[in-house]
Amino acid sequence: MLSIQELNRVARSMKVDDFERQLGPFVLIQRPPDEMTQQRALMLGAKRTIAVKPGQKLDRVELLLEFEDLLVATLPFVEPGQALTVGRLPDCDLVVDDPSVSKHHATLTWNGGVTIEDAGSSNGTTVNDQAITGSRAVHDTDELAFGDARFCYLLTRSLHERLTTGLRSS
Repeated sequence: MLSIQELNRVARSMKVDDFERQLGPFVLIQRPPDEMTQQRALMLGAKRTIAVKPGQKLDRVELLLEFEDLLVATLPFVEPGQALTVGRLPDCDLVVDDPSVSKHHATLTWNGGVTIEDAGSSNGTTVNDQAITGSRAVHDTDELAFGDARFCYLLTRSLHERLTTGLRSS
């Protein structure tokens, strides 16, 4: 995982095609949990993450503008039709250290765009706060949630543009 700050430096030194070759076609940016969720996760043994003030609402894309230390999950290079697993176990392609995430929680499949499918998880998978059943397409800037762990899905080209055009507050 890389921070937004680290990716900012990388993006400014690379053309978009090279940036995409390095990171793959998409990234997931972990959204900070609300304070109650964070406290519950800490009590259950999860590591501390960024704190957000109670009641603070952030647009999915504002995450890029506000938090330099947010972590960006870069996933293994994917071929068309390849599925990536999301879950708590180390054999998953994206390991999410959160007690609300199942051992094998969901799959993301790349076919020029991403589809997401819940893998029978205990706490469900949502796209933009809507529970998914079956397979569902994911679009640039959608918010994905695996249990209580929330991520902003961005195409790598969109991330590069946001990092290099000065659309950030700092």
